[in-house]
Amino acid sequence: MRGHQVSASQEEALLQGPKVVVTGATGLLGRAVCREFEIGGWIVIGTGYRRARPRFLRCDLTDEGAVKRLLHEHKPEVVIHCAAERRPDVMEGHNEAAVNLNVHATSTLAKESAVCGSFFTYISTDYVFDGRNPPYGEDDSPNPLNEYGRSKLDGEREVLRHCPGAVILRIPVLFGEVETVTESAVTSLWLKVQEATEESCILDHCLQRFPTSTQDVATVCRKLAERARQ
Repeated sequence: MRGHQVSASQEEALLQGPKVVVTGATGLLGRAVCREFEIGGWIVIGTGYRRARPRFLRCDLTDEGAVKRLLHEHKPEVVIHCAAERRPDVMEGHNEAAVNLNVHATSTLAKESAVCGSFFTYISTDYVFDGRNPPYGEDDSPNPLNEYGRSKLDGEREVLRHCPGAVILRIPVLFGEVETVTESAVTSLWLKVQEATEESCILDHCLQRFPTSTQDVATVCRKLAERARQ
């Protein structure tokens, strides 16, 4: 069933504090962001879709009408857009669905956030770069090498088109409090270690990553939101 089905409750209306909408609230980063804002005294409206739980709103972000209802009903001061399709097999094999979420849904969220006067933070990725000349700064030219990176870069452009004052965070690989070992590319390495039958293995390329804590990213999101309210 598509669409945003849960109305703003009377309990929410009675609560005191600024409101934040967090998309992808059931994911690794989204959970950390929700927790950080709740601890900070914010009213958190988290959204999910396939894994939506009782405490979160089920919202199909690719449904433009559902996104409009979500933001115009709750009127958040801040929107943190964590939801994304990042699975390589989906990105390469079902590109249209992935682009709908990573680009078109992002565009709608940014546009409606601007209409509502909400401060918008977009979680992007270091995959917008090709990795040839690190470290990268904010003004370095992107050059994504895969569909995921290209879709997130297109999402960035949509955000800035609708919300010139938005914040874009290009986040590397994440680790944090996982619900399953495979939820993070960092912890999933443990499965490879368990499956290993040799003491060493031969690799034909060098891959250098900089794992980042979901808690650190969540803290940055909250501090940016608080600064925007001043």
